[in-house]
Amino acid sequence: MSKAADLARTASASETALSNRNLMINGDMQIFQRTASATAGANTYQTADRWIILEFSSGAFTSEKYTMSLAELNTTGHGQALELNVTTADTSIGADEFCAVRQVIEAQNLQQLQYGTAAAKDLTLSFWVKSKIAGIYCAQILKVDSTTYFLPVEYTINSVDTWEYKTITFTPTAGSTSLITNSGGIINNDNGPGMQVTFGLAWGSSYHGANNTWTAAAKYSTSNQVNWMSSTSNDFYLTGVQLEVGPVATPFEHRSVGQELQLCKRYFQKVGNRTGICSSSTTITAIGPYPVSLRATPTVGQTGVLNAQNGGDINVAQSSTGLGTNYGTNESMFQVAIPNFSGLTAPELINISTPANNGNFFTLDAEL
Repeated sequence: MSKAADLARTASASETALSNRNLMINGDMQIFQRTASATAGANTYQTADRWIILEFSSGAFTSEKYTMSLAELNTTGHGQALELNVTTADTSIGADEFCAVRQVIEAQNLQQLQYGTAAAKDLTLSFWVKSKIAGIYCAQILKVDSTTYFLPVEYTINSVDTWEYKTITFTPTAGSTSLITNSGGIINNDNGPGMQVTFGLAWGSSYHGANNTWTAAAKYSTSNQVNWMSSTSNDFYLTGVQLEVGPVATPFEHRSVGQELQLCKRYFQKVGNRTGICSSSTTITAIGPYPVSLRATPTVGQTGVLNAQNGGDINVAQSSTGLGTNYGTNESMFQVAIPNFSGLTAPELINISTPANNGNFFTLDAEL
């Protein structure tokens, strides 16, 4: 590294907090609360926490947890990655088709960017990437609040099957525009979505725009973006994703697994055993606090049938999964009716068991 680059990194670090630099959550792909592998859905959180999988094409791909070899750990400094594999090829992406990986950042975590003012800050995205297909890809940020603005930027994977470190700087006036520095560029100070960071895999022509130029049109890539969906031989690996304020990438901020899990639980968490009250012979009303307060009132779900036990004569499972009326759920506690039992005695206090070895949990989803 040159002396000038060293000085630039030092200057950037001196203007940035030594901790809490990384605006991304689970950028090192350590947390997989839902599952370790899944077939990509249309617009869903499936495997790595906080990462949305976008699959709107005639093909298909899977997402899964990837464990680094010692050689890969030596190269990247990361123990895990998100792995994507094409299972059904789409050799000709339609104009409105696309595939991508995305994280949405909560608006109130972005106030230091000063978007919407003349003092709007640069952002630098850094990451490790590996793919079976080399060529030009596009990373993109979408400023959500107030007026929606898009900024796609190209980067190049030079060699196949090789971990490469990339950095991209997003400037508030990219393309000699003033969209972000005017009032329409503001990011609201609330718990809604403030910015999307997207890694494109394939984009149809409807989404092609100019490289490194802010626009109000829905442009996520340039026409140079490779079609990663072109072959079932193709894979894509991503880890070490960091987004930070400033024009220079600093070393990746490694948070502990415990810290990262707590950050993820603001948006999604699984909870086990809870206490409930039998409201009838077939229904229990469950009450329970969350381990971590959620971003917003969550959608309460379950991953399998639940058991009702009182330590005595009652030990019965639901005949089928299903939750009933949601009573007064908020960011800190849920109260929900659980039907499909039999032989209960109202109004007895009862334990609702969610045995981990059966994969049965309550799920609390407050994702952006």
